Amino acid sequence: MARPKNTENAVARRDELINASAKLFNKLGFQRTTVRNIAEEIGITSGSIFYHFDNKEQLLEAVIEHGMTSGLSIVETQLSELTGPLSRFHGLVLSHLLALNGPPGNAHNVSFREWGSLSQKARNRLRAVNEQYRNVWIGELTNLKKHQRLKSDPEFCRRALIAALNWSPVWHKQTSKQHLEKASDQFCAVALNMNVADFVDQRMKE
Repeated sequence: MARPKNTENAVARRDELINASAKLFNKLGFQRTTVRNIAEEIGITSGSIFYHFDNKEQLLEAVIEHGMTSGLSIVETQLSELTGPLSRFHGLVLSHLLALNGPPGNAHNVSFREWGSLSQKARNRLRAVNEQYRNVWIGELTNLKKHQRLKSDPEFCRRALIAALNWSPVWHKQTSKQHLEKASDQFCAVALNMNVADFVDQRMKE
């Protein structure tokens, strides 16, 4: 079916569909969510969805891509004015927590749970975006290693830390930026085998 022209209204409707789908996929699961559920969520007919997406699977791919690109955008913003290795590490961890607990949070949760529901072609397309995020992490962790702040392997540290961060919304219920900044200090201190107060002190002195 032909796609609508790339007008502001079409883009806004597409974004609305992605956000509604992210919410429902997160709440009900991909398999249990129907196209009718998504249409009812934003008050349109089911058929209208197919002017923007061929099927529900394509919507899932769009949701996960949205989570990835939003995360990258948050990282770029947080790191743009930071220079010291500890400050940038803190900014990187904070970015991940902000993404999980902010507007892209539903999409991130969907990506964790529903990656296996994507086709192999969709996974291959999204891996290119995911690789960009991985490279940011490896770059910052390698810089910490260079400055003798990180003693473990950067790749293993990345995997372990991201896994821990991804589960944090289950037990860390405070979502204000102030609380997330403090949580970031704690995560960073654990990763670098430091006392939290020492980490904060040294980060502030960079």
